Amino acid sequence: MAFLPRLESKERPSQETKECMSSQSGTEITYPIRSLPKSVYAGAAITSYGMMALGYQFTLSQATHLTAANVSVFTLLQIGYGSVLWWLTRDNSSTQRLTTLKIGLLTALTLACSLLATTGLGLDSYLYMVTIAAYFISYSSRTSIRLAFLLYLLLGVNIALLNNWNWPAAIASWLNLLLNFAFVTIFLFVLRVFAVQKARAEKLLLQLEQSNAALEQTHQQLQRYADEVEELAIVRERTRLARDIHDTLGHYLSLLNIQLGTMSKLYARDPANLGAEIMEARQLTRQATHEVRNAVAALRPTTITTLNLPDALAQLCHEFESTSAQTQLTLDLKAQLPEIPQDVQMAFYRTAQEALTNVRKHAHASKILLCLRCENNLLELVILNNGSNMVDNGEQVASGFGLAGLRERFDALGGQVTYGPDELEGYRVTAQMYIAPLPSATESQEVRS
Repeated sequence: MAFLPRLESKERPSQETKECMSSQSGTEITYPIRSLPKSVYAGAAITSYGMMALGYQFTLSQATHLTAANVSVFTLLQIGYGSVLWWLTRDNSSTQRLTTLKIGLLTALTLACSLLATTGLGLDSYLYMVTIAAYFISYSSRTSIRLAFLLYLLLGVNIALLNNWNWPAAIASWLNLLLNFAFVTIFLFVLRVFAVQKARAEKLLLQLEQSNAALEQTHQQLQRYADEVEELAIVRERTRLARDIHDTLGHYLSLLNIQLGTMSKLYARDPANLGAEIMEARQLTRQATHEVRNAVAALRPTTITTLNLPDALAQLCHEFESTSAQTQLTLDLKAQLPEIPQDVQMAFYRTAQEALTNVRKHAHASKILLCLRCENNLLELVILNNGSNMVDNGEQVASGFGLAGLRERFDALGGQVTYGPDELEGYRVTAQMYIAPLPSATESQEVRS
């Protein structure tokens, strides 16, 4: 019974936006009026114009006084009504004001056709039903129901006029048409809700497809990020491995180089004492091999994994003194240290190892001071020597990979390493880091208890 706009081809842009009620908030929302299947539009058009033809025939058949004038006027009004209805449903790009004008013309033509009943024609109640359908395709459900109720009231006035204001008879005839109005209104409301829900479902489906596409794009982007992070992790691991191998092998190969030099001199002067130097060199070789294995397995030297930081530094200095007897090394390791994370101990151990190696290779120092202290959670290691960072030809030694690796290591841990000529004399390497002490075993047991 409702007449809805015909479904156009997909090539034409779809026209949206008729208003409907939101069942939850009461506000009106827009929805595409072409959301129903084409068969529904065709059936609605046939039904609407069929009802007009049926109403035209019924009006003439119920006439009590037919004249050429009233039939001609009624026919012209019917043609005008059909033309306005076609105009309303054909042009879906109308503004709200133009749509209201069309609805007003349909309502006026409906009332005019019913008023012709005073000339002897029958009452065309079918035209009212078609007008209600026009309301539902032009306005929201709430507005359409209100207009349908108002049209029903106007029909009651028209019926009272036909009955010469005999209200009991008029009300009886008026209530007989109430069921028709209610059925048509409910049917159109349900059809409207179906159209709205279908449009919402299609919109949600489109949003879901767009969300899936966006999710797929995000997944691909995250995959690229993961690949980049993996590549960055590999680069960092390679850098760390190179730094640790340099720190380990550089230290022991430097010792071996000095040991071999000493052996060559003893071979020329005192071959009898050469055996002790060979045993020392073999010991260094075994230690270097063990360190390489540890670097490959865990990248941590045995001394720092088995000893605490002061003991590891003491053993490192002992190894230095055994190969550099001409250099006096002073240790200041009396500071009381809290429990320190393993990676922090490793960083300070590597600093001392690199500094002593550089002293042996370049500084030609006669005195070295190695001081480790901790005050106000600031752990500081200072290696000071009275030599210089000059080689034999007087050129300054550039900072090599070892010092750069130490800076990278401390930057990663939140500390800092500084190195350069001391203000008074010699060369200074300083490593500093604020540490958060680890809980002791007693504190851990108290917390657990």
